[in-house]
Amino acid sequence: MIYIDDSGQKEVRRRHMGELVSVGGVIVPEPAVAGFATALDGIRAEFEIPEGEELKWKLPKNTFQAKATGPLITDLRQRMLQAAIDSGIKSAVVVWDRGHVPWEKSDVEPEILKYLYERIALHLRERNDVGIIIADQPGGGRKDEVKWLADTLGLTRDGTRFATPDRVVSPILTAPSHHVPHLQLADLVTAATTAAIAGQPSGMKLAKQLKELARTNAHGLVGGAGVVLWPPDLVDLHYWVFGETQYARGSIGHPLGPSAGPFSQPGRTYQHNDGLPEPGQAANGSTSTTSSSV
Repeated sequence: MIYIDDSGQKEVRRRHMGELVSVGGVIVPEPAVAGFATALDGIRAEFEIPEGEELKWKLPKNTFQAKATGPLITDLRQRMLQAAIDSGIKSAVVVWDRGHVPWEKSDVEPEILKYLYERIALHLRERNDVGIIIADQPGGGRKDEVKWLADTLGLTRDGTRFATPDRVVSPILTAPSHHVPHLQLADLVTAATTAAIAGQPSGMKLAKQLKELARTNAHGLVGGAGVVLWPPDLVDLHYWVFGETQYARGSIGHPLGPSAGPFSQPGRTYQHNDGLPEPGQAANGSTSTTSSSV
């Protein structure tokens, strides 16, 4: 079962970065579907989260989460991610920087969904498995939901240039995240990864677990497999955020960040620094926004 959600970051802390648009998902092996739900029930009880309160990255107003202290919320998120890791769940997130490629959001969203679909299909193919994708319900009502589902039919019917349609064995379905704990996990993973790429402390604190949860390629690297950054000019953020010193294209590894040394390539925005403001300098902004539907 694959559960997907979208997110975004209108204002970011890194220099030379614009609004981020993202979509991501968690790939849940069949035995872990019930197991993760049970684990999350235990976490909710431990933190005394009121029954029926949805776990959201963007804290709902007048809720237990909104009134809780920052350390408690960070601890809660870390526990959710660890439960997913312990359950054998894997993730994939695609992040698009509109500052580098200023497409309209309506054009970006189907493109990054295609990139995510390709990672999901590849993951299933590597394991000789099949899956069903469930997305959070779009927030605009039934009319928007019907349109969104119709727009995604091409993916599951025809696949893409790099992914055949035989691994995802059903048209994409939707469900209300309020009732599906795995969609709440998808919200956390997608939004936290986007926040980390934006340089927000709330996401950076979770980077180690996000890396452990993300699917990897044949070289054991997250870059391009579990976290996709577009355009490729952002590739060095895999170094600054996840500590990866190489990025693999095919069977060839390319040095990242300062580790590139004599292999340094001019023009990559974050090759020589992480773009974060020095102490005392103003950041690009720190207001986070996430949406609740794909």
